[in-house]
Amino acid sequence: MDVIDADLWRAAVPAGGTAIDPSDPAVLLAALGPDAESAWQAGLSAGAAVPEHGPVRVETPQGVAADAVGTFVSGVVAGARGRGGLLLDGDAPAGAIAIGNAVDLAKLLTDAPANVLGPVDFAALATDLAGQVGLECTVHDVDSLEQLGCGGILGIGAGSDRPPRLVDLRYRPAQPIGRITLAGKGVVFDSGGLSAKSPAAMMDMRSDKAGAAVVLAVLAVLPSLGLPIEVRGLLPLVENVPGPHSIRPGDVVTAADGTEIQVMDTDFEGRVILADALALAVRERPDLVVDLATLTYQVVIGLGPEIAGVIGRDAALTAEWVAAGAAAGEAWWPLPYATRYEQQMRTPSGVRNHPMTDSGRAITAALFLGAFVPQDQPWLHADIAGPTWRGDASAEGATGFAVRTVIELVTRRTRSNG
Repeated sequence: MDVIDADLWRAAVPAGGTAIDPSDPAVLLAALGPDAESAWQAGLSAGAAVPEHGPVRVETPQGVAADAVGTFVSGVVAGARGRGGLLLDGDAPAGAIAIGNAVDLAKLLTDAPANVLGPVDFAALATDLAGQVGLECTVHDVDSLEQLGCGGILGIGAGSDRPPRLVDLRYRPAQPIGRITLAGKGVVFDSGGLSAKSPAAMMDMRSDKAGAAVVLAVLAVLPSLGLPIEVRGLLPLVENVPGPHSIRPGDVVTAADGTEIQVMDTDFEGRVILADALALAVRERPDLVVDLATLTYQVVIGLGPEIAGVIGRDAALTAEWVAAGAAAGEAWWPLPYATRYEQQMRTPSGVRNHPMTDSGRAITAALFLGAFVPQDQPWLHADIAGPTWRGDASAEGATGFAVRTVIELVTRRTRSNG
């Protein structure tokens, strides 16, 4: 089977779709469509049709923008998920295969069952991968987390007999022209802790490590892309389950910057572990800090399952992120950093992880995280709870959403700073 695209077939093939060539059933036609998102979907659909045994030749069309072709090829690679052998013609843009592989890696990590990929396992995998691709990597165990003062990670991870970890990765090019730090929520399984979820809500909670999966996948591909921006990745990894040492509603922990956190709901755990990661991230004052997390169901209620939410203090920075997502074929929508709700997260001695109200929780989650980021530190909060997963809980439903947005943002900053 050949996977190709041709403008002549757009009348027969919906944008972003595929169809068998009636004149040659061995050929699959893919219509890129008018934008990056449809080119990506066309690539995913074509890749999913790749048989187990190749090779399969991928012909890229003439007269189509290189960005669209690159997005399509990345989609084919991600959709094929290692099946067959893809033979690309010479017009495929450099880096397209690497980006597709990065998305596939994020999918694999997110899909992995918790009994296969616990916090220690995830950290070991990150260490091995860092050695293979040339990243710096430090893994903080319980003793090291105590020395760092990471009471949030230690508190949320206390219920499990599988101890928490914090992975600190760094891509350091020879002459960096900028610095970005990414923090990815890595809850390998979220039962809700003592504030237990319903059985139905627990079914897909292996996906709660998607933020960490995205960050690791991005860092893993940067050396092959050769972008001259230093990128650091912080992965707080925990399992949130009940146990004899579980954190309780009402308990108070102290984050790495000394801020007290009152844990009113142990199912609002992601922001508590990210508090430590952000407190550590801002010590170096990078050009930008971004946290990525499957953080709130309310962002799904507000935006639906196909659009992710982004919240920032700076409108221009938020617009930069949304534009990078559009160029990468990923849909984002800005939500307000509404300080009018800030008191919902405050206590007399610090912050609490629950706003004590049922509305506006995607916003108050960002306000909680903002308490650990100085006002003059450029920062974005990316809530990817919706587009991270497709299908039911038993499916391999991870999408790798946000990998391409982050890479596109780094690429664009390379151009603007260079």
